[in-house]
Amino acid sequence: MRILRNYILRDFFFNFIFSLLFFTLVMLLGNIIKITDMIIRKGVPFLDALKILIYYFPYLLSFTLPLSFLLGTLLSTGRLVADNEILAINVAGIPNLKILKILLIVAIIFSLFLFILNDKILPYFHYTYRRYLKTICTQNISALIEPGVFMENFKNVILYVQDREENKLKNIFVYEIDKQGVNKVTFAREGEFVIDGEILKMKLENGFTDEVNPKNKDEFYRLNFKVFFMDLPFSQKEETEVEKKTKDLTLNELKRKIRHLQKLGIKPLSLISEFQRRLSLSFSPITFILLGFGISFGVRHREKSINFGIAFLIWGVYYLFFILGEALTEFRILPPWLGMWLANIVTVGVGIYFIYKYAHIR
Repeated sequence: MRILRNYILRDFFFNFIFSLLFFTLVMLLGNIIKITDMIIRKGVPFLDALKILIYYFPYLLSFTLPLSFLLGTLLSTGRLVADNEILAINVAGIPNLKILKILLIVAIIFSLFLFILNDKILPYFHYTYRRYLKTICTQNISALIEPGVFMENFKNVILYVQDREENKLKNIFVYEIDKQGVNKVTFAREGEFVIDGEILKMKLENGFTDEVNPKNKDEFYRLNFKVFFMDLPFSQKEETEVEKKTKDLTLNELKRKIRHLQKLGIKPLSLISEFQRRLSLSFSPITFILLGFGISFGVRHREKSINFGIAFLIWGVYYLFFILGEALTEFRILPPWLGMWLANIVTVGVGIYFIYKYAHIR
């Protein structure tokens, strides 16, 4: 039995690691493109951009690990079934449920790791990621600027930049707003950010300012300028002090916050949903092992391309049920514990059905 166990685990882990590398690489590609854009177009130093990518990496693992478990099970068990090795194992007197037990033990171990990841590691890295991103932006404000996008990062000011070359901004519109709407519009051909101590300024060149006449909203006062310095409501100290969001809290912190709000007579639905969501995702490897094992007997394919397609299809359906559960929870149709566990419940149900129909008789 030990030889068989080692054989099954070796085959499973080979396929699992292959799947993990593949899915992680695919999900990293989109982020690598964003990081490259930050380095080339926004002037962010390479090491700073690399740190952002590293801080984001644990978040990817929370998705790629369960998916890799599913594909690893499909590939390893599917090969055993397609090559009739499973029949030889059954003839030797070893039932399929013993093979499933081996994989379930591995899934439980990884679920405990995912629990720690979702409880401690992810909140820490998510908060560190946000705080580090803020630090970079305060050191290089130009990194915030997206050409062709109205930026509302500054209080009572909307900034629009048509183009930028590294830290130099082109065709800049600055809209200053009060309670009644836009009261001042400043345009400049060129400009750049200048930090003077704790004060952020914009050095604007070759432009004009149109200011609304307080007595007549249809009249404007125009002032042309060659060089003009404008103070922006942006404090480095305030912006680098990042308040923790729900995703930055550990499970214990979430529980404390939930209890505190409940004592005040407030039902924190979003916090309870986040708590249950993390628990649900932590134990998803167990659900995928059950489903992958059962489907392998029903489909009976060893081709990687087919199993890849099945894995993506299952993941897509699982994700749809997850979104459905979130929506039903948000509209208070289902309680948070049921809404967040809906995808897992459906997955386990389908997995047990396939195991009962195809695997338990051997």
